[in-house]
Amino acid sequence: MTTTSEDFAATPGPAVTADFDWRSHRKYVVFIIAVAFFLNSLDRNIINILLQSIKKEFNLTDAELGTMTGLYFAILYNLVGLPVARWIDGGAVRRNIIAGGLALWSVATAMCGLAQNYWQMLLCRAAIGVGEGTFGPSTMTMVSDYFGPHERAKAMGTYLLGLPLAALVGLPLGGWVAVHYGWRSALMLVGFPGLIVALIVRLTVKEPPRGLAEGKAVKIAKPVPLGQVFALVKRKKTVMHLLAAASLSSFSTIGGAVWFPAFLQRDFGLNAAQVGASWGVVVGLSGALCAFGGGWLADRFGARNAKYYMSLPALTMAISLPFYLLATVTGSYWLCFACLIVPSALNNSWIPSGIAVTQRLAPIAMRGILGMLVTMAANLVGHGFAPPLIGFLSDTFTAHLGGNSTEGLRWALVASSVFYPWAALHFWLASRSIAGEFED
Repeated sequence: MTTTSEDFAATPGPAVTADFDWRSHRKYVVFIIAVAFFLNSLDRNIINILLQSIKKEFNLTDAELGTMTGLYFAILYNLVGLPVARWIDGGAVRRNIIAGGLALWSVATAMCGLAQNYWQMLLCRAAIGVGEGTFGPSTMTMVSDYFGPHERAKAMGTYLLGLPLAALVGLPLGGWVAVHYGWRSALMLVGFPGLIVALIVRLTVKEPPRGLAEGKAVKIAKPVPLGQVFALVKRKKTVMHLLAAASLSSFSTIGGAVWFPAFLQRDFGLNAAQVGASWGVVVGLSGALCAFGGGWLADRFGARNAKYYMSLPALTMAISLPFYLLATVTGSYWLCFACLIVPSALNNSWIPSGIAVTQRLAPIAMRGILGMLVTMAANLVGHGFAPPLIGFLSDTFTAHLGGNSTEGLRWALVASSVFYPWAALHFWLASRSIAGEFED
C-alpha cells in the first residue's frame, strides 16, 4: 500500500529545478557536511580516549564513566532530534539548522574542558547532544533531495567518511595533547574549529527544493501528524526490523568504541597517546574504506535487488563477531589490533544503506522523521545504554574478580558481543520484507 501525498500535508507541485547549478553544488554540499560530520564525530567521541584520565581526576567508577560518556548525551539528542525532524518535515531551512547545531555542540565540547566536577561534565555532554540532535535529520533529508534513489547510499557513505576520519585524526591528536597538556586542553582544542565551519555552512550551502533530484518537488504545508508516522512504521516490516537492527548493532559498535581505548590502556599498559595513535589508525583507515564502500556496494547491488540494502549489513555483522571476541580475549597486543581491523571496518558499513533506505520507505514529507527514528534508536541504545551498561558490568565483574578492573572490563566487552548476531538477524529479516515497500 502506497500512501498518497495528500495524506501527509504535502501537495504536489510542478516538476521544477533549482535556480542554481545544483548538480555541481551538491558535490560541495556533500564535502562540507562531511567536514561538519567530522567535527560532530570528533567532538562526540574524543572523550573515549580521555576516559582513564577523567576517571583518575574525578575518582569515578566505570558505571559513572559510561553514564557521563553516553546516557545524558543520548537523552538530549533524542529529545531535540524528534521535534527538529518534525520541523524539517514542515519545511524548515535545513542549512540554518545545521549551522546552529554545529555552533552549539562545538561550544559545549570546549566547555567540557572547563568542567570542575562530574556533574558539570554531565551537563556539558548533554549540551553536545542538544546540538548534534539537529544534524541527522537535516543532512539526511538534504542529501536525499540532492541525490536520486540509486545514488543516495554512495552519497551518504561519502559524507559519513567524517566518522572514521575523526578517529584517524582526532584520537591520535587528542591522546597526544592529553599526555602533554592534559585532557582539558584536548577538549577545548577540538571544540572551537566548529564555529568557523558553522559560519561557512550558513553562508555557502544552498537549500534545495524538496524532491529536487526525483523531479517531483512538493510544497509542504505542515508536519505530518505523528499518528500517521507511527502507522507507517507499524505497517512496514522493513522499518520495524531496521529500527531493531540499528539499535542492536549500535550497542556493540559504540560500546566497543567507548570502552576499547580504556581496555587497551589497562591490558597493555599504554598511555593515551599510544592508544590514540594505534586505535585511531585502526578505526580510521578501515572505517573510511567501508563507510564509502558500504554505500557504493549498497547502490550497486541494491539497484539490482532491493534486498541487498539489508542483507549486506547482515553479513558484515555476522563476520565481525569472531574477530571482536578474539580481540577481546587474546593476550597479544598485535593480534588484538589485527583482529580489531575487521569489526572497525565493518561495524558502520550499514549506516549509508540504512539511511538511504529510510528515505525510500517514506514519502517526501516524512523523510526527516523516519530517518530520525532510526538515528534515535541507534543513539539511544548505542550512546545511551551501551556505555553505562558495559561500565556497570565491568564494575560487577571486577568486584567478583578480586578488584581486577582489566579482567572486569574484558568480560563486560565479551558479554556485549551478543548483540552482533542479534543485529544480523534483524538486518536479514529486513531484507526479506523490503521488496515492494519503497515509496519511490
